[in-house]
Amino acid sequence: MAPQTTPATRPPIRVLLLMSDTGGGHRSVSEALAEGLRALYGPAVEPRIVDAFIQYAPFPLNRSPALYPYMVKPALVPFYARAWHFANHPRRARQLVYLFWPWVRQRIAQLFAENPADVIVSVHPLFNDVTLRYWMKAPRRVPFVIVICDIGTIHALWCANADLVLAPHEGARRRAIACGVPPERVVVTGFPVRLRFREVRGAPKAFWRERLGWHPDMPTVLVMGGGEGMGKVFENARAVAEAGLPVQMAVVAGRNERLRRRLEQARWPIPTYIYGFVRTIPEMMAAADVIVTKAGPNTIAEALAAGRPMILTHHLPGQEEGNVDYVVNGGAGAYAPEPEQVAQTLREWLGQPGLLEALSRRAAAMGYPDAALDAARWIWTIAQQGAAA
Repeated sequence: MAPQTTPATRPPIRVLLLMSDTGGGHRSVSEALAEGLRALYGPAVEPRIVDAFIQYAPFPLNRSPALYPYMVKPALVPFYARAWHFANHPRRARQLVYLFWPWVRQRIAQLFAENPADVIVSVHPLFNDVTLRYWMKAPRRVPFVIVICDIGTIHALWCANADLVLAPHEGARRRAIACGVPPERVVVTGFPVRLRFREVRGAPKAFWRERLGWHPDMPTVLVMGGGEGMGKVFENARAVAEAGLPVQMAVVAGRNERLRRRLEQARWPIPTYIYGFVRTIPEMMAAADVIVTKAGPNTIAEALAAGRPMILTHHLPGQEEGNVDYVVNGGAGAYAPEPEQVAQTLREWLGQPGLLEALSRRAAAMGYPDAALDAARWIWTIAQQGAAA
């Protein structure tokens, strides 16, 4: 006779997180969700992050993470934007996915066979419909959760009819419902960011500046270009440095080694700190007064969670267009596509402490620092159904 399962001996709940490094945000969200699950449920949960493109997709899809930085270079952006807009319709998006189904179904079957789970969580839009199609004919259907990882413009591929769709805000929830997801299956949790963003909000800026080795009392500008160091990062940093303002600046090049070397070789007229890819973004954002960055959804969500206003300098057509509107219309930042505009906006903000403070308050009000924990609770609830089955 098999022993009875008790809460103390029950195996951990297995959570499979599907992502791909096509852009830095998908991995960051996966890690935030895994962190939230472990923080709440400890050894009772077993999150596993899988890059489904690299590990399971057929060629050339398995090269997508490596090719992504080239696909979004200026010369190819118009083609990328057209493809994005063409697929941004519920019926057309699903038809395109189903067109590829015969090509990928064996790899999808292998993915789920090698990664048994009590709940599957997708943080990438291209995995949603193929996952649902696979489980339609499976003998036991594993619960499926989608975490929308866009901020402003929500693509139709996010809006598949999963057991649960976690939305970053109410506008995204309405978009999912308009695309056909039943309202009772869409919940607003915010955009999941690492738990460190909850912790850094409590201490003053000077505390984090001192911890980072920066001048504790100088106004601080953080210049970024996402995890890949995209956009006019060097030019924007130069504009900040030559704006004639009594500020210090930190510049994060991300994985862009060529940009990092160029930044390190330049001479800067203000105190300047150069970084490559780092894990201290929560502390850096908490130490900054203003963040100058491209309009990537993950960076925006992190800045809002830290309560810091943004000057947005660059966005991908289609995919990130709505992100600019979300920040600007929400009163948490400005759009300045040229370096001279960045410098001018910075002069206006730092010249009006009341305006900068108002922008910061609005950013904090729009942020969801607890999103990873709230999402983890919902995933856990859905996972119980899979474990029971």
